[in-house]
Amino acid sequence: MGLSAVGLVGLGVMGENLARNIASKGFTITVYNRTAERTRNFIESVKHLEGIRAAYSLEEFTESLERPRKIILMVQAGKAVDSVLTQLAPLLEKGDMVFDCGNTFFKDTERRQRQLKALGVELAGVGVSGGEEGALKGPSIMFGGEYATFTETRNLWETIAAKYMGEPCAGYMGGGGAGHFVKMVHNGIEYAILQLIAETYDILHTGLGKQAHEIAGIFRDWAGGENSSYLLEIAADALSVVDEETQKPLVELVLDKAEQKGTGRWTVMTAAELGVPTPSIDAAVSARNISALKEVRVKLSELYGERPVKISGDGLVEEMAHAYFCTAAVSYVQGLELIRTASNTYGYGVDLDRVAGVWRAGCIIRSAFLSTLRTAIAEAGPEGNLLASKTLRDMLTERETCWVDVLKASKDAGIPTPVMDASYNYYISHRRKRLPANIIQALRDRFGSHTYERVDRPGRFHSSWRPRDDTPKSGGEQ
Repeated sequence: MGLSAVGLVGLGVMGENLARNIASKGFTITVYNRTAERTRNFIESVKHLEGIRAAYSLEEFTESLERPRKIILMVQAGKAVDSVLTQLAPLLEKGDMVFDCGNTFFKDTERRQRQLKALGVELAGVGVSGGEEGALKGPSIMFGGEYATFTETRNLWETIAAKYMGEPCAGYMGGGGAGHFVKMVHNGIEYAILQLIAETYDILHTGLGKQAHEIAGIFRDWAGGENSSYLLEIAADALSVVDEETQKPLVELVLDKAEQKGTGRWTVMTAAELGVPTPSIDAAVSARNISALKEVRVKLSELYGERPVKISGDGLVEEMAHAYFCTAAVSYVQGLELIRTASNTYGYGVDLDRVAGVWRAGCIIRSAFLSTLRTAIAEAGPEGNLLASKTLRDMLTERETCWVDVLKASKDAGIPTPVMDASYNYYISHRRKRLPANIIQALRDRFGSHTYERVDRPGRFHSSWRPRDDTPKSGGEQ
């Protein structure tokens, strides 16, 4: 075998599956892992595939690749990426290309891009979504970096990516860290949708007394219509699994502590820095943090007692389908508005329609709604808020009553619905002409002389906000 077209560093499950995907599409590939035994075991497992070779040192690895080299990193985000790049840099040549396909924080990507650029090496931050199955069969690919680097390797990404009606779900997101930024927000939306599924399950199970197999059937019915999504489909599957030992639904035996790797937190932090409201994602991250406080929750449950939670549910299941749709829709909207603002702030040049397009297949948050969202993006225009689109306006107003009914029922039953609440508040806040922020500004001016603007004249003003001695007191006192 001659020189390999592609190199891949990192043979975790994602790396192994991506290597299999690349080789199965006709590309020759050299793989390397810092643990030689892992490399040997992988090579043994892919003997039936042509075009995969192993390297047991980075020197051997880099010498096995065609020039300019094309190297994919599938290593854990953080220090591991810096470590690999430090070892690789002396072995690379001007014009070589490195593609970080892990869940790297976008600012770290941009720092590394500057470092390698000084050596004449291009680093691209490539968001890859789809989990283990997607890596093997075709992920959604979000490329960020130099456009020339994308065009030179475009055939690789489009060939290995998932396809939606024949169209590759791989695309150029923009310059700098745009690829990893879009992937970060993708994961933030994923947090919101996962929490939404959990809240919906809780209302159906705890409030309406539905059994796991019944909820699975409801989710499958929803997945056949406008709520169709990968996450809802696998939720139905998970709810259908029975533990062989206890014969109970396996999901009910899982400890109620949700873990996280940090991408949702990054999304929240970045949104706060950019001044973009993402309350649904914020609430989902907080909900995971609360779930981790298992011992505290058990003690407080014993201290306060648990409220009776049964709901009179005539027609509520049908209404919940509409509430689910609205909450999910608003969660996507928040994510795309964050991407738009970041693109304008950092000069990425992200096309929101392209983002929604590459999310339609392969990725974790793929759903039928993305086609609707593309229509809304076109209607809103490059700088218009997506909630202003006729498509979303009609769909949300039509379902709003059902959304409110579900929220009322959950509160009556004492069932927490943080993402559903946050999404509804986002929606009704945006459609209010006047919010009570005027009193906030008055109080800020009172205690900190921060000044305020007036509705009846231009300029900034400061007042003492102390009543005169002759001002009537509360209760009619003079």
